[in-house]
Amino acid sequence: MELYELRQFAAFADAGTLSEAANFLHLSQPALSRNMKKLENDLGVTLFIRQKNRLELNENGKYFLELSKMLLTDADSLKAKLRDFDRKNHTIILGVCAPAPVWRLVPFISNLYPHMALQTEMDDSNRLLSDLSSDVYQLVAVHQKPQESSFYFKECCHENLLFALPKGHRYAKRKSLSFAEMNGENMLLMSNIGLWDFVRTEKMPDSRFLLQNDRFTFNELVQASSLPSFVSNLSQKYTETAGGRINVPISDKEASVTYYLVCKKERKEEFQPLFAAL
Repeated sequence: MELYELRQFAAFADAGTLSEAANFLHLSQPALSRNMKKLENDLGVTLFIRQKNRLELNENGKYFLELSKMLLTDADSLKAKLRDFDRKNHTIILGVCAPAPVWRLVPFISNLYPHMALQTEMDDSNRLLSDLSSDVYQLVAVHQKPQESSFYFKECCHENLLFALPKGHRYAKRKSLSFAEMNGENMLLMSNIGLWDFVRTEKMPDSRFLLQNDRFTFNELVQASSLPSFVSNLSQKYTETAGGRINVPISDKEASVTYYLVCKKERKEEFQPLFAAL
């Protein structure tokens, strides 16, 4: 029994007639008929009710169709599964809850595992930990200490958010500011900021935010605009940030976040060089 025979059998079942199935498969009708007879001979059971100018599945054929479709689905996914397996063996997939851990971790990972490709994805911390358990990721960086005993983790960085104010802003001389005091101000903001999005939706709901995807464009707007924006201790250290601004610390406790790098305990030895470097 060959896979091509199963595909032809499934095509006949979907088409309903030999002629339509033959047209779909670009075969002659006699060739398809011979192959269906060969399939029956290979299996040692009849699959069809044969009548004059008509062919239909019997009960064996209907059951065999279900089995064939499951087998064909597995066969069709075989190449994709193999490639995915190979990719995972040559790729470190890092899940993060915010951009900052990427800035901190990528140089270490690239230097310590030069033979591996690196892929990063951003998601909610709880989902990241759940997906780490399911081996979607090898490593995740989250903003809370994992509680599960199956995880190994270490603090990887600490981020403090600040308001970046134009020099002429009314709060430019303040030692600190709260989210509530700035609520209602129009702001420049990078998109895809992960966990920090709660500032926009919860802490400053009355503000309007001009979102930008590109860091260069964002910095150009910051340089030219009188609108406040945000920076952090880590964005200042690891990325290009626009100058000419006065950075005022944010007094809310939520403006300070500690990130933890996490792996499954069974992979601790594999990633021990990375944890040791932090």
